Amino acid sequence: MANYHFEVNNIGRRKHKSLAKLVNYITGYSIYDSRNKKTYNAERSDVLYHGIFLPDNAPKEFMDIQKLCTKIDEAEHRVDARTAREFIGSLPNELCEDDIEKIVLDFISKNFISCGLAAIAAIHNGRNETDPAKNNPHVHILVTTRRVTPDGLSKEKFRDFDRFEYIDIWRESWAEIQNQAYRNRGLDIEISCKSLDEQGIERKPIKRLSLTDWQREKRGERTVDGDINRAIKERSRREEQREQDIELSR
Repeated sequence: MANYHFEVNNIGRRKHKSLAKLVNYITGYSIYDSRNKKTYNAERSDVLYHGIFLPDNAPKEFMDIQKLCTKIDEAEHRVDARTAREFIGSLPNELCEDDIEKIVLDFISKNFISCGLAAIAAIHNGRNETDPAKNNPHVHILVTTRRVTPDGLSKEKFRDFDRFEYIDIWRESWAEIQNQAYRNRGLDIEISCKSLDEQGIERKPIKRLSLTDWQREKRGERTVDGDINRAIKERSRREEQREQDIELSR
């Protein structure tokens, strides 16, 4: 079933978030944190795709993920600096790998490369071995807070994205690009970035499972949030069935 999820997080030293650790987490690449003098080398086998996205004028060395991470960290001197923004978005389970890769590429190109920023992205397949219909493909996108110049990262922060209005712009763009992908495949499916109330849908929204709960559910274990979601879906199914029965009885 088509679903919509999109969130934006700040990656900053104030909350002790290491950019190198996060890059290692989303890509599975071993990354050295030049600030903390520590190497993060956790492996993962569920990375469907990963890539570095750069403006045309970017230094060639930025295509090296270690060098790019180091340069991003070195550009920030404050102990509480924000080093990047992280975007997490669900991807269509109904489309092929090439299609979902194109969704990510189009979104990054339209919203970030066009502004002169760099991005690191990784798609996780979110595979559910027992029920493919419950696969949860999603992407993590890390975007620099400084523009890229031929000499490296700009000395000044790119402040446009600090405006709150961009949250809605990004959310709408994420939905529009996916809906275009559905149309390209001739699928009568459409997602919306609007809340259920705004769409006139009278049901509670499905809760997004934490990584731990999602992994437990994937193994066949039940979780509190998983049970809540099942109850919401069951109530929705019963309501839809009731409405169909009413229509048939008329």
